[in-house]
Amino acid sequence: MINLKKYLYVIIGVIFGTVVIVLISYKPTPKAIQKLPSSPVPTNEVTNMGIIEGSMGFPSEVIPEDVIVCAENQETKKEYCTEERLDSIKYTYRVGYKLEVPEGEYLVYEKMKKGNYRAYYTEFVTCGFTADCTSHEPIIVSVAANEKVDEIDPQDWYNQLTPAP
Repeated sequence: MINLKKYLYVIIGVIFGTVVIVLISYKPTPKAIQKLPSSPVPTNEVTNMGIIEGSMGFPSEVIPEDVIVCAENQETKKEYCTEERLDSIKYTYRVGYKLEVPEGEYLVYEKMKKGNYRAYYTEFVTCGFTADCTSHEPIIVSVAANEKVDEIDPQDWYNQLTPAP
């Protein structure tokens, strides 16, 4: 069934005693639609966030379940932590983490949920954990908005002096 409201009728004339009617389709001119400003991300999301990602580690055969990864903002001293463990062959020991943080500079470390001991991402880690690596200086990680910083492995559990017996 044809919707006759969308056609314009034109009578061409009479040819050999037959009335010829032509239907011409038309569409009404649409009303103006106000164009809204575009945004690459939903407007309710914070756009100054970045990601720190890396491998977890612990000086034993397994990483205890109560080990978490944190990043401390060096300006605000606010701590961002995750308990989530990512399983992938791209991580050392197949265990990794991902932290979403506001842009800024961070010290990244692992710690037990209870306790103050921290295993930082340090020069000892980037040097390869060998006896030749003498610096345990934490490395400041810079995070830019909408960027990911990876291979930040906070595994220097040897960064503090062992107490003498």
